[in-house]
Amino acid sequence: MSRPLGVVSAAPRLAARQQAQRRDRRRAIARRSSWVLGVAAPLFVLAWVVLASSLLAVTKVSVTGERRLTAAQVDEAARVSAGTPLARVDTNAVAKRIEQLASVAAVTVSRSWPHTLKVTVVERQPVVAVPHGTSVVLLDGGGVDLGTVPKIPKGVFRLEVASPSPSDATTRAALNVLRGLPRPLVAQLYSMKASSPEQVTLLLRGGRTVLWGGAEGSAAKASALTALLKMPGTVFDVSAPGVVTRR
Repeated sequence: MSRPLGVVSAAPRLAARQQAQRRDRRRAIARRSSWVLGVAAPLFVLAWVVLASSLLAVTKVSVTGERRLTAAQVDEAARVSAGTPLARVDTNAVAKRIEQLASVAAVTVSRSWPHTLKVTVVERQPVVAVPHGTSVVLLDGGGVDLGTVPKIPKGVFRLEVASPSPSDATTRAALNVLRGLPRPLVAQLYSMKASSPEQVTLLLRGGRTVLWGGAEGSAAKASALTALLKMPGTVFDVSAPGVVTRR
């Protein structure tokens, strides 16, 4: 069948247009791929530098706040290997490991770029010393054992108690009494002894003895004792603050 004169087939134009569209799509995909690679490649390199390379690795653990502890003890407890990428150090886990040291009350761990892990410790402070043979065991305000030393440090009070520990009721009672003493009485305190939670005794400078009793009613006992100490006597009983005596 012959084709009418003057009629041109559209098929070549459609094919050319489709080919052009396919070419444009390929170019667009190539441009997007090039853009993605241009962005991703630097990010990949950065991630490798931060998370896997030795360029930002730990070379030093800086410890501050230690007094009775040593920086080496803290470093050992931290257990962070030199060469570990700084970004991959779990600072919370490191802090928890250091907190296992008996002398540590609190700890903060942070990163200091490019190579340093910073550890700031707050140590427990000894408040009493319990005789133990020829040495003394130091306890903090919660009764935690801070170790044994040859003699009582300055500012620490001697405490005679049978079973010093945070779980011992007598130890806790004596420490609660000490915590509740007003500063003027603390300044006069020489040592303490406790045979039970209800029998805490204070030994003051100048040879004066105070029968304090238990830890309850500390404010009333302190007020009564302050008045009694202005009078003559060597033994002052404030264990029942409503009926105080001296002799």
